[in-house]
Amino acid sequence: MPIPSYLIGLLFSLAFFFTSTFVKAQLLWEISGNNIQQKSYLFGTVHVGDERVIDYASNIYPYMDNSLTVAGELDLNFMTSILAIGYIMSPSDSTLSKLLTKEEYQEIKPYLTENIGALAPFLDMVRPIFIMAMLQEKEQEELAKSISTSKEEEAANVEKFPALDMYLQNRARKNDQKVIGLETVKEQMTALNSTPIDKQAKELYNYIIEKNTKEEEVEDSAKVEIDIAVVEKNDTTLVEIEDATSPIETLISLYLSENIELLHEQISSEFEKESYQSLIVRRNIQMTKRMDEQIKKELTKEDKKSKKNIIFAAVGAGHLGGEKGMVNLLKEAGYTLTPIFFNKEKEVEK
Repeated sequence: MPIPSYLIGLLFSLAFFFTSTFVKAQLLWEISGNNIQQKSYLFGTVHVGDERVIDYASNIYPYMDNSLTVAGELDLNFMTSILAIGYIMSPSDSTLSKLLTKEEYQEIKPYLTENIGALAPFLDMVRPIFIMAMLQEKEQEELAKSISTSKEEEAANVEKFPALDMYLQNRARKNDQKVIGLETVKEQMTALNSTPIDKQAKELYNYIIEKNTKEEEVEDSAKVEIDIAVVEKNDTTLVEIEDATSPIETLISLYLSENIELLHEQISSEFEKESYQSLIVRRNIQMTKRMDEQIKKELTKEDKKSKKNIIFAAVGAGHLGGEKGMVNLLKEAGYTLTPIFFNKEKEVEK
């Protein structure tokens, strides 16, 4: 049974907060050394389902398809979504309407109704951080529609491409590969809920107010009509239009261009110290430990004979870089990590 799309959004559309940085070389790393006879790989994903991202990921297929096990942050299956529900719901004394003032709640309620649709009446019981995820999933769908050239293509873009993590796991299952998670649902949800719920509510409120403000500014600017016939040839006046690129489009562009330094600066500025520890560092340590255990597992004679890679791990690219990133943690565990370059020019420069 497939996981409902809105739950995929809840689990994986938190990219703006949790997964926006990359290490200095590449997104794909070969893991060798440390007395292992067969290689493993670590790949940085971005948690969106844009067609351009899916096309880029096709570079990794030769490495992923030839692996005994494919791992994600979570094993994305129906049971995962069921277990996640318990962590998504707010305590009865901390619903959104109780966390915000009456005026604040009424102010954002129309926006939630318009953008969430049929689920809107139930949002009061959902933790604010996951409401934010649902809104961002909707934004991703709207982006897919906006770049489509026809209604048929528009529908295909939204339906055909789930978040990259899910897309890769679906491919692995079709290939009859073993799929596992490097985290449990409890571990990931506990980390995502580490931000106090009252702060989550305030951030959601500010997010919606900012969105409404931008939409009103766009509507106002659309009302301004310029009759170019009355502009004289020697008029050098410049009309500046504010860049309206969405955060998701920015994230995708940065991912595809591998703008490493800018992305690293972004994640450093987004987190408070404790949030960074909870959402990134502690999870990196846990996922690295589980990867290490999988790599060191005794292989069967058949698996040894196959010469296949032991494990291919695909996790949010924000978990790869930094002093406590998974690349450095695996090196500290005794492994040799070598970047795999898709762009041959970069490989020559190295």
